[in-house]
Amino acid sequence: MDNSPRLSAPPEASGALYFLPGQFLFVRRENGREVAKALSSEQIARAFREYRTDTGWVERRILRYREQPEGNFLLSYEPARIRTIFVEDEKGEVQEISVPLPALILFAKGREFFLWATKGRKITPKSLLSHAPLPNLGSGSNFQGKICFGKNEVPETRADTIEAVWNLIFNAPFNADHANGKCRSETQDVRRLLFSLAKRNARSFPSKELLETNTTVEQVWARGVSENSSRYF
Repeated sequence: MDNSPRLSAPPEASGALYFLPGQFLFVRRENGREVAKALSSEQIARAFREYRTDTGWVERRILRYREQPEGNFLLSYEPARIRTIFVEDEKGEVQEISVPLPALILFAKGREFFLWATKGRKITPKSLLSHAPLPNLGSGSNFQGKICFGKNEVPETRADTIEAVWNLIFNAPFNADHANGKCRSETQDVRRLLFSLAKRNARSFPSKELLETNTTVEQVWARGVSENSSRYF
């Protein structure tokens, strides 16, 4: 009797890779029968280098994640809440303030990160994006929303590193760079709005201050992952 352990395949599996002494064997179902093919280690390595995954749209802090050899892509969100952030005032002194921020959307590509806000609390692919009411976010067609991290080192985009990126966003001081055009009332310097909200202990970010774009979450993803796209928005 053969008492060696047996490996059972999941019922939805359409193929399997077997590790045999000195070789690999790929078995797949084809027209109701199993077809086997011997593979070399070079063929296996090449197959995994070309492998791509995409989670599709999910409803959690990671909205979507795509992994591929050329670099990974990720969409994440931060719910609207009161945050403690560090903001440089007009005298050049860094102030620690507690301020309400709207829901934030983060698009990550390789080592590039882009940040927006949205008025809704429930994020869907059709959610319309607004400019995030924060300094240090790029402007212009090619760099809109791109985060400037200064000299801080940022990790490569992966599902297990996105928390570190969020922490870096909130813990690094915001200064006067790109502070204009981020809200309605303080068009020249959004820091004035942030200090005002903190001073009066506001409990929520006023949605009327958000400057909406014509771009949805879904469109940002589609343009960002396009291999032929030289711009994001």
